[in-house]
Amino acid sequence: MVVYSADEFLNLYDYEYIKDEINKVISGAFNHSTVYDTVTDVIKENGYIGYLTFNDQIVACGFGKDDTSTASKYKTMYIHTFGVHSDYRGMGLCQQIVAEYIKRFGKEYILYLTVRTETGNENTSAIKCYEKNGFIMLPEVYRDHYDGKNNAMIRLPTNSKNSIRSRRRRKKTRNKRK
Repeated sequence: MVVYSADEFLNLYDYEYIKDEINKVISGAFNHSTVYDTVTDVIKENGYIGYLTFNDQIVACGFGKDDTSTASKYKTMYIHTFGVHSDYRGMGLCQQIVAEYIKRFGKEYILYLTVRTETGNENTSAIKCYEKNGFIMLPEVYRDHYDGKNNAMIRLPTNSKNSIRSRRRRKKTRNKRK
């Protein structure tokens, strides 16, 4: 499993085939009756495309977009539209693909996403996946989406000297010494 930039993805040997397979997986994962070309949209936005194969079949995928504002001192990335082929759910594949985004961007970027939290229609498996990867739910930050209420989840950078996590670790260490 690898996360590719739009340019890297376009340089893959059989990118058209891979694009079609990813679009089928994501459309099926979201129960869409037609296959939508999500990959082309992500490429147009100069985003990132990640996918996971099992027995030479694409079984999970997800996307990302660097949306760092020039006005912000923090780098931010919106990761979105993670999906797992229905035949391969329950195998931890969502967790693996999210972990790939964390491996590539988690040291420098605040990663964020939205997840369905509509009462009676919560995406509990996705919420568990994201929590296992260090994301926290922001309870009052949500938006109305075509599938109902969605809440934001974030994951803070891990290795930057001035990351929030690093400052908290240093503070705990100083307090233990006292």
